[in-house]
Amino acid sequence: MAKQVFSIVVADDEQELREAICSLIDWEALGFRLVGSAGNGLDALELVERLQPDLLLTDIRMPFISGTELARQVRELQPLIQVAFLSGYDDFEYAQSGIDSRVIAYLLKPISNAELTNALREIHRKMAAAYQALMPEAESGNLPAAVASLLLDPFSDFPGERETWQQLADCGMIFTEPYTLTVLSVSAKGTPVMPQRAAQMADRVLRRVYASGSCVSGGRILSLLAAEDGLQRLGPLLDEYYSIAKRFFGEEVSVGVSRPFSSLARCSAACQEAVEAVRIASAPGLHRIRRIEAETGEQLRSQQLMIEQLDRLLVSGSRTELETALAQLLAERGDELMALQILMTAQGILRASLGDEAVSRLLERHQLSDPLSSGLTPEALSRKLVSFCCGGQELLSERRSDGMRLLVERTLRIIAEQYADETLSLQSVGKQLHVSPNYLSANMRKYAGDTFMNLLIRQRMEAARTLIAAGGMKIGEISERCGYTDQHYFSYCFKKYFGVSPAKMRRGEEADG
Repeated sequence: MAKQVFSIVVADDEQELREAICSLIDWEALGFRLVGSAGNGLDALELVERLQPDLLLTDIRMPFISGTELARQVRELQPLIQVAFLSGYDDFEYAQSGIDSRVIAYLLKPISNAELTNALREIHRKMAAAYQALMPEAESGNLPAAVASLLLDPFSDFPGERETWQQLADCGMIFTEPYTLTVLSVSAKGTPVMPQRAAQMADRVLRRVYASGSCVSGGRILSLLAAEDGLQRLGPLLDEYYSIAKRFFGEEVSVGVSRPFSSLARCSAACQEAVEAVRIASAPGLHRIRRIEAETGEQLRSQQLMIEQLDRLLVSGSRTELETALAQLLAERGDELMALQILMTAQGILRASLGDEAVSRLLERHQLSDPLSSGLTPEALSRKLVSFCCGGQELLSERRSDGMRLLVERTLRIIAEQYADETLSLQSVGKQLHVSPNYLSANMRKYAGDTFMNLLIRQRMEAARTLIAAGGMKIGEISERCGYTDQHYFSYCFKKYFGVSPAKMRRGEEADG
């Protein structure tokens, strides 16, 4: 059996040591793939965010972000990442309060090549065992059959909420009222699925947070989740599940997520939502069905698919993609009825985001306020319909850009007002603004021209320089005022940033050449 390969990022501000580790270790023989290295905590955080490694090997005393703070932040971005510390004994004593049981190893400097090789071999063994524990061999059980009936048979007689709830509880999926439900669909392109093993893997992961039951159908893992907290912890769980599913299948996967619902009678419809989220996206990743009204049994499936497709393309597609999709929809039936159906659907989607007034103006501009009495030929109606939808897409893009700029402005204001808070981070600001850290990070790069941590460190360092120039405060007081509880670490970061220590800057000495 081939050895599992785990990706690794190495972070250490000692350049010679970092380069020696990267070049002298036989990573491939140990089951690792070195994907990046960094000389400070800030660069390491960016690498983890971009490369999503399985392991971070880091020093504790790092410029700009300490190793322990780095470990905390990368886990919020990537829940499954393992962290190993490589540092001196004094730093270990200094950082003990920040180290928890999830640190896979602590390696003391100085360390020989042979010692590091043996340590990495043991780290690999632990990581492989941890993943294997989530991927059991096939086991018997009747829960998949019970879940499969709920998810896959829309025509079966529903026995009732209480009876179905009890059936699931008897099979081991135990949850209490009130509850919120959602359905996940996971698939990969080329990997055959061992049904029972795949379902067991899914439940091993998902049940760490929520009650769940999984089955396999058509090469997909289908999972029903039940939560008693309104699915508040679903985001981090999905990130973790996605990472494990990729390793289980050995390739990129697609995860579809239905909208939350509260009745077990809706399981089959939600299952279709999760499957369609993957089909419509047609690309690996996490995909959620958004802004679709609850479907009823009388609605045509083609109408549901049209709503989902238009919703996605109007909100996040390109103009070319939208024009192509509209041409295909109109070619299916090429009549006035189809054009009017598309127009009504597009209006509903746009009104939900832009409001009635903006959509009414858009309709007037394209002479579609009263299409039934306009006397337009089907061809002319189709042309105006495409123009209307593309105009709505442009308005949505402008509104989204405005919203993103506002989000960035609020973030910059938080940095300016709260930089003295040592715990301020991309994650804590995301919670304040009710957005994910990854979403906030991407928008900071785009609209502020720099990363969140770069902007925060710049604010802290400039504030520190101003306070030093003003005089009257001790270095320790300035350190605390600028978000650093440890004066020595503050001085270390300050010198890295300006090239001169706080004390020398106070005396008017120049930066080291």
